[in-house]
Amino acid sequence: MEENTISNNNNFLPENCFIDYMIVNDGTRLRWGLFPATVEKKASLLLLNGHRDFIEKQTELIEFLQSAGFDVYSYDHRGQGGSDRKLDNQKKSHNPDFGLMVEDIHEIIERLIISKNLKEPLYLCAHSMGTHLAIRYLHEYPDVFKKAVLMAPFTNFYIRNKTMTFFMEIYIYLANIFGFSNFFAPGQARHSGIINHDYAFSRLTHDRARYDWAQDVLNKKPELFVGGVTFGWLKGAMKSIKLLKSANYVSNIKTPLLVLLAGEEYVVDNNTTFQIFDGMQNATLKTIKGARHELYLETDEFRDQLLEELNDHLTEN
Repeated sequence: MEENTISNNNNFLPENCFIDYMIVNDGTRLRWGLFPATVEKKASLLLLNGHRDFIEKQTELIEFLQSAGFDVYSYDHRGQGGSDRKLDNQKKSHNPDFGLMVEDIHEIIERLIISKNLKEPLYLCAHSMGTHLAIRYLHEYPDVFKKAVLMAPFTNFYIRNKTMTFFMEIYIYLANIFGFSNFFAPGQARHSGIINHDYAFSRLTHDRARYDWAQDVLNKKPELFVGGVTFGWLKGAMKSIKLLKSANYVSNIKTPLLVLLAGEEYVVDNNTTFQIFDGMQNATLKTIKGARHELYLETDEFRDQLLEELNDHLTEN
């Protein structure tokens, strides 16, 4: 770890926390945080955030988990938040190899959590793209987590037209073949000023105050912002989606799972999630009707349902 530990006394992170950096095997620097339980500790929990997210965006969820007796670990995925970006243009979201992000999870766990020889159980909680990586991790490392919660899983893109999906895949494939991997894909936000926040809000949550709070973090800490994805990111995502959808891949996961879906989902494809978890005895799927994609930033009407389900799953014997 490096010596330049950040002071955490600000308005965007829980007061009881520690933020630092870790350099993983390929030289990428990841920004991570430890948020100790504020009551008697029950267990440790790793919290994986979604695409383009950052630790601060999870503060309210982290505080709930702390108050429920969890030591919470979280970090910014490579390519976003306060972690290293791959390209000179720091606004581009470019992670063409999702496997590297899965290995980042393992390094975080081995070096920050398992190395402490913790006696308490270890749990996993993930949102959106974090759930995609969590599924891959649980498949490749089956004996690490006692239980896992997957919120609004990213198992596929939200595209209802199969013909459009077919041509999109060809387009992305050709763009990468002809050397456009590092280029923004069409329609992607090249800077923060181009984002239509009314549209984004209508797809992510019903709670404008929570949505605006997350944007306020970026206004005060613009270095945490990352824009739209590149053709390379899309290629990596499509390759990883095919892996998740391959025969028996998800069904081989034995960790007890709680999968929470948003009923009013416009970001990820719930149909794929239902298909790949179909028939799994150790997976409980529940839909929070009326809720949008960012379940943990929803209005209390929906968020309270999420927190109750999450706490019940992790604390029941």
